[in-house]
Amino acid sequence: MTSLRGKTIAITEARRATELASLITKLGGIPYSAPAVREVPVRERQPALDVLERICRRDVSVIIFLTGVGTRAFFGLATEAGKREALFTVLQEMFVAARGPKPIAVLREAGVRIDLVPKEPTSEGLLRELANHELRGKVVAVQLYGEENRFLVEGLRARGATVFEIPLYEWALPEDQEPLVRLIHDLIQGRVDVLAITSAPQVKPLFAVAERLGLKGDLVT
Repeated sequence: MTSLRGKTIAITEARRATELASLITKLGGIPYSAPAVREVPVRERQPALDVLERICRRDVSVIIFLTGVGTRAFFGLATEAGKREALFTVLQEMFVAARGPKPIAVLREAGVRIDLVPKEPTSEGLLRELANHELRGKVVAVQLYGEENRFLVEGLRARGATVFEIPLYEWALPEDQEPLVRLIHDLIQGRVDVLAITSAPQVKPLFAVAERLGLKGDLVT
């Protein structure tokens, strides 16, 4: 097994920080946790409620789940709206796609049939797999993940689908930003051997805090 030989590995992941830290320790490294981003519910829930209503009216024939936290949030929204049973009934009639293991786990836990899982768990992979399915004239709902996914949405529209987006949460800086501030200083001072960024949304907050500190240039170099 590969050993990290006492190297300090900084991780900017929040939800899986404990799991990643444990793995780094097992591999002989020193974990350094500094969460860069957190997920917060969107303030305006009406757009998601409108799509939920369309789904329950059977106006939507395809739904794409992109993240586990978003899938769970959508089910929670349905429960709050008193439409959970109706949603699960209609999902059994729809074509359900899941981008990767996290939404798959939530869907299976809820007993929802999954019709498509791309070999590559990305938006590009989803579009490649969906090329084998006729989308022209179909209505597709896409569960978003903290920001717009223009690549996927425009790709679906280019194939003739009408797309409704389901915004459920958005990215925000962590409430306690001191670990991130310390990380930036330690990176610049060379006290971190490896920076492990596990998802693209973690990059922007890291540089936003560095810029606020007047250290963006030092961090880049």
